[in-house]
Parts: sequence; structure tokens; C-alpha cells
Amino acid sequence: MAQPYLRHLIQTHPIIDNHAHNLLSQSAACDYTKYPFEQIISEAQGVALRNASSTLPFHRAAAQLATLYQTSSSDWDKLKAARDHLVQSDYEGLVRRCLEGTHTLLLDDLLTDQDIEPFESHDRFTASSTKRIVRIEAIAAQVLSQILKDGFSASDLDNLLAFEAPWETFSRDFITRISEAIRDPAVVGFKSVICYRTGLDVQPTHGDTRELLQSFARTISRSTVSTARVEDKPLNDWLVREALNLLTSAKSSYPNKPLQLHTGLGDNDINLLKSNPAHLQSLVAQYPDVDFVLLHSSYPYTREAGYLACVYSNVYLDLGEVFPMVSRDAQEFIVRESLEIVPTTRLLWSTDGHFFPETFWLANKQFRDVLETVFVDYVEKGDYTNEQAMQAAVDILFYNSNRLYCLNEKIESPKVSLVDTSPISSLEAFMRSNPDIKYIWMQFIDYTATVRLRMFPILEFAKIVRKQRRIGISVAVFGMLQDDGIAGGSTTGQFYMVPDLSTIRPNVGLDSKSATVMTWWKTEEDGPLEECPRTTLLDISNKLKTEFDIQATCGFEIEVVFMKQTATGESWGPVITNHSWSQMTRETRRMLPLLEEIDETLASIGIYLEQFHSESSPGQFEFILPPDAPVAAVDALIKARQVITHVAEKHDLRATLHPRPFPFAAGTASHAHVSITPPTKEEPFLAGVMHHYPSLAAMTLSNDASYERVKAGIWAGGEWVMWGTQNREAPIRKISPGHWEIKTLDGLANMYLAMSAFLAAGYAGLTEDMPLTHKDCEYDASALTDSQRSALGITTQLPNTLTKSLEALESNETLRALLGPTLVDNYITVKRAERQKLNAMDEEARRKWLVERY
Repeated sequence: MAQPYLRHLIQTHPIIDNHAHNLLSQSAACDYTKYPFEQIISEAQGVALRNASSTLPFHRAAAQLATLYQTSSSDWDKLKAARDHLVQSDYEGLVRRCLEGTHTLLLDDLLTDQDIEPFESHDRFTASSTKRIVRIEAIAAQVLSQILKDGFSASDLDNLLAFEAPWETFSRDFITRISEAIRDPAVVGFKSVICYRTGLDVQPTHGDTRELLQSFARTISRSTVSTARVEDKPLNDWLVREALNLLTSAKSSYPNKPLQLHTGLGDNDINLLKSNPAHLQSLVAQYPDVDFVLLHSSYPYTREAGYLACVYSNVYLDLGEVFPMVSRDAQEFIVRESLEIVPTTRLLWSTDGHFFPETFWLANKQFRDVLETVFVDYVEKGDYTNEQAMQAAVDILFYNSNRLYCLNEKIESPKVSLVDTSPISSLEAFMRSNPDIKYIWMQFIDYTATVRLRMFPILEFAKIVRKQRRIGISVAVFGMLQDDGIAGGSTTGQFYMVPDLSTIRPNVGLDSKSATVMTWWKTEEDGPLEECPRTTLLDISNKLKTEFDIQATCGFEIEVVFMKQTATGESWGPVITNHSWSQMTRETRRMLPLLEEIDETLASIGIYLEQFHSESSPGQFEFILPPDAPVAAVDALIKARQVITHVAEKHDLRATLHPRPFPFAAGTASHAHVSITPPTKEEPFLAGVMHHYPSLAAMTLSNDASYERVKAGIWAGGEWVMWGTQNREAPIRKISPGHWEIKTLDGLANMYLAMSAFLAAGYAGLTEDMPLTHKDCEYDASALTDSQRSALGITTQLPNTLTKSLEALESNETLRALLGPTLVDNYITVKRAERQKLNAMDEEARRKWLVERY
């Protein structure tokens, strides 16, 4: 089965249901005269509901309910009989099954006050306490009812003076009730059903005061204590605007509380034309500080809603209610339409579950199935990477609502699980697609950024996947140099390599029927090992997500210099010399077949370059990879470098990552683009990076040769700890909110550790809520005076040797704790021993030694 991780994640990840209603009490749950069971799949009512049994959604739901009730028949009457038995014998058990996987419910509990379970009782069916969504029209009706109960009697509608006092009471009490709800921590949002009442074309201003008073007079004259209902346009528009005004005023004092609006699909008392969310455009623009949630997929106006959610940052599209109200194909089409232009960070999930627990069960089941179909299709077509699809799926299911409604909910599992949930089926799927593969290379990256691997015939690898055998590696690796010399540490004990099958890819560009797979380092007890670089990066990424609801992504620029052996064969020289940045010289054009072969070879294994071009140094080119989740991005970087190396070797060339292979030319970096989403917490994150930069440089500039590249005036990051918007003489170039490029980084770094250190520094800034004292600098700081630098908060120089950066890391207790003190100590030991070895060589021997290994 293709994409098993993605499928499993979509089917099992906990959900936040951002819009639902109360369940019926057990005594009313089988009152089909009052609550027709067919309403679970249709908005029709009365006589029209009789035809629901001939619809496609009805037949699909019947077949699925048969599995829920564990009965062989999907006959509707038999299903209801089986249901009646379950309700009478174990209603709570039925509800629990139907809400399985629901972490939190956001409940609009003002749909009705009859025959329903109380708000608080829903908590026992979810992992977290239920939250309240306040329906503003219901509040208005309650206030209106109270005025009538207090004795007001409607008089002549032409005598508006008689309505002024009750209007003052009504408006004051409505504002008071909404303000109280804003302050209530159990309330996480509000809802308007103005779509049902007078349509979504809400007028932007109050208009004539007399008109509003007339509207109120008409409304109260039609109402009784038991039937109070606000259904007159000027007054309904006023309710919405007043709620929006109150939410705007409260923005700085209370957690964000969005306004949900029913849009599109509804029962027959809506005006279908006026349920189009396009009517809301001017209102959305008028209240930019309030988040609007367009409920019910806005069907059949999903595209109009999608446009609003695309161009207005305060609009979110809810994908609820059409599950299970429309057919499978329609549901799939709606999900695809919602993904056309809407950021997946602004798509929410809800069941619109109400009355019957089966409405929750059917909605969740059908949505997960359709989401799986759509996302697997996009992954297999190359529109999403597997990680991107997993990210989007769990955002929709959980994290978008968690962030929008300020729920601060946490779940035990990581946002995106990289643990193989069905390893052997995943391997079988890979082999079906790649039947020529005979060998698997299990590989890892040590602290010197050397790729280490073991090779297995496919049948032996299958045993490893089935956990029929384990692959132990000596802990001496923690202190190993590139040439297998040992820097120190113990040689007793071992860890175990466990394959991460999400990374398996054929080895292309070389003559081998093999594939590579990255691995995790595990303990004897099969737990994560602190010293594992991939685990370290995954852990810090998950900390950002679970503690701060921040998703980090990384993208890398691969700079390489293509070299050829000199005539004597004892050294390496430039393959071309008439060559410069982003130019096409005669010699550069000779490289085109090689460059295009690299691009095509990478694409054959699903790594798609965003661009490639010539760089400044002789024979230097840059290949830019797309962004992805941190671990997946580094995995792709390692694989892409290997492919570039393989293709170059086919042409008798060396592709080197050496930071400064030619002292007379520009250096070679491996710049990383790092983004955090949402970017609202970028200042404390960046403050942490600035504070810890001298220490994290030990992992981004990991060799003395690295410091030969980062000199002032050559666009390599400069010599001072600083940042600047689009400033290429800063170690951190800001590109957009929450998006930076790390300039002081090259190919000698273990990129899992380099990214771990960077994210850990940002995490520390968030944890300590560090103020950002470094100001945006648009200059080369080396060209400024001391006072000019000081005014910008630039007071610390970057370490200019590996010795200094290692000393900074060694004394940095914060990063040591976050990265793991054992890992940090091992790393420092290895790098010091490596430095001693290299410094014993003359300059040319040292250059050749590094070129031949990196």
C-alpha cells in the first residue's frame, strides 16, 4: 500500500472538532418522530426528508452504520432496530465509540435547550474538556424574552417612543452578555446564524437610527416569551457588527475568540443566494482584527470561501457538515477545491455533529477517508512531499484549531510521526515500485559529517524490518574520525540502527542495484538514543510544536565545486575557469549536460530542484532544494549530495563541499533557509539565536577551513553576531517574517546537528521570552564604528576559529541541556581531535584531504 505513514497518520491522529452541538439525551435519542434519524445525512425537512432514502449519501451511510452496529444488514429499518438496542443497553458506550479520536469538542450549545445532554457531560467522551461557542442570535433571543417576561407589551408600531426604553435595555443587556462571554475562559469563540435569518450581506454601518429602532419594534412585537426570535435585517446586522466591535476591543486583553458564521449548505429556511460567503467580503475587510470562520465548507460556494481565506489573513474555512451530507465524489471535490488556493494553515475540521452520536462518527470516518485519498494522490503526483502532506493533514485535523482558538492543547504523539507504523508493508510497496533493487544501504551521519553505512541483501534487510535481527554499532563511533582514528571515549557497548523507511530511495547516478535508507540510533531497550543526531533534530522540532505550536521548516542550498585531477594525479584543480556568478560562458555551457543530468537524476527519486545556477568560484554551482520538515529536509540534502557526487564521478569529476578550495576565489557554503510558522513569535526566537550564536557556530562552522570562508566583505555572513533584512553580510539574513537564511554554514557540518543547534537556540529564546536587542542592520557591521554597532545592539564578534566556537559551546549550559550533554561532549572531543590531526598537515595536504572526503 502506497504512503502507509501518511494513511496511518490521517486515520489515527487526534482531532479538534471546531464546530458541533449537544447530543440528545438517552430518553430522546430514539424519538424519531421528533428527531428523524434520516437527518444525519440530509438537510431536508418534513415531506422532503422522505426522499432522502434514495440518495447516494444515504446508501453510503447505511453501509457504514452496519459496521458500527455490527450487523450484516444495511436495511434502514433493521439498522434503526439495532441502534435502538444499543441506545437502550449502552448509550454511553455508543457515544464513546462514535467520538473515538476526538480530543476536544467546541460546542455551540444554544441550538436548543430541549432533550439534550448538558454541556459539561460531553467531557467524558473526549481527551480534553469541552469548550463553548456562543451563538449571538440565541443570546439576543434570551435578552428579548427576558424583556417580555418583565412585562413589556408591544404597542402601536408607529409609536416608536414606546420602544426606546426596551431598546436601551436590549442593547445594553446584549452587549453585557457578549462581553461576559468574551471574559469567560470556557468560551473560545462566537457564532452567528445570520445566514439563516436575513443573509450574509451584512451592512457595514448602523445606518439610520430610526430604521434600527423600527426593526427592533417589529421583532419584539412578533415575539413572545417562549418564541422570541431575531429575524429582521437591520437588527440582525446590528447584532453581528456589535459582536465584532466588542471582539475587536477585547483583542489586546483576552485570548483570540473568532466569529464563526454559517455559510452555504443549510435547511430550507436559508436564502441560498444570500448564503454565499462572497457577501462577507466588505465585512471581513472592515474588521481585520477579528478572525472569521466560514462554516460548513460554504458548499456550494467553496471556491468563493476559498478566495476569501486566501486573500484575507483573518479568514478560515471550515470543512464540516458536507460529511456525510453529500456523496463521496462531492466530498473529494470539495476538499480539492478548498486546497486550490487556501493555505492549509487556514483550513479547519468539524463534524457539525448534533443530536445523534452517529453524526460525529460518520463525519469523522468519511472525512478521514477522503482526506487520505486526496493527500495520497497529491503525494504520488509529486505535488506534496510525504512530510508536507502529513504536516497539512494534522494541521487541518488538530493544530490549526488549537492555535486559532488559543486552546493550548497538547497530545503525547509528535505532530508528524516518523516512526514506521507498517514497516514491512512499506518495504513491500517500495520493492513493487523498484523490483531491480537487490541491496539496501543502511546509513547514518557521524559527528564529522561522514556518511557511514552497512549494506544488506534485500532478504536480510527484510529481517531487520521485521525485527528478526538487529544491527549493532560500536559506541566507539561517537569518538571516531574520518579515517577511523578514535578521538576518545569508550569502545565497550553498542547502539542499534533502526531503518526509517520513509527515507528509502534507490541509489541513482551509479552502477548499483541498491537503495539507501536513513536510520535512527536506538538503545538496547529500543528507546531513542541521546547521541543520535536525527533524533536530536526531531526532538527539538517537536518541542517547538508541542510547547509553542510552532512548525519549523528547512530548505537547503547545495553549493559544490566541480574539480578534476591535475596532470600528475596528485591534486585537484578547477574543471573550468572562465566562469562567474549566474553567467553562461563558453566553458559554463560545457557543463550543461552534467547539470541537467543531475537535475533529472534527482527528479527520478522524487527530489525536485527549485533552481540551479553558476556561482562565483571556478567550477562552482548551486542547487536549491525545496523546504520540508527539518529531519526530512536534511535527509533529502544528504541524498541529493550523494547523487551529485555519483553523477560527477561518472564524468571523472570531483564535486567538493570544501568551504574554500581555492584561496583566490569565493568560498562554498551550504546555506539553510529556516522558517517558523506562525511567524508571530519571531522576535524571541531570533533573540535566542543571536544570544547563542557563538556557541551554535561550533556546529555550523565545524572545521578551521570553515572560518577561511566567513570573512567580511565577501557576502559570506560577515564577522559579527547580527541580523539584517536582505543583508548578505549578516550571519542571519531575514527574508520575510519568520523566514531567515543562515549564511555561516557549510558542507562540512553535520546538518542534523547544525539545524538542531539553531532551532534549540530559538527554542531557548522562546522559553525565556528573550527581548530582541539586536536591531535590523542593513550594513556590513565590520565597516561601522563601535558606536554605530552598539546603537544596533551589535556587540559580539563571531568566533574566528573552531577553538573559540567549541569553547563557547562547551560553556553553554542551555544548549548542552537541549542538545544532550553527552552528545555535546562527544562532538567537542571529536572536533578537537580532528583539528589536531589536520593542523599537523601542510596547507596543500590538508586541502586535498578535505576535498577527497567532502
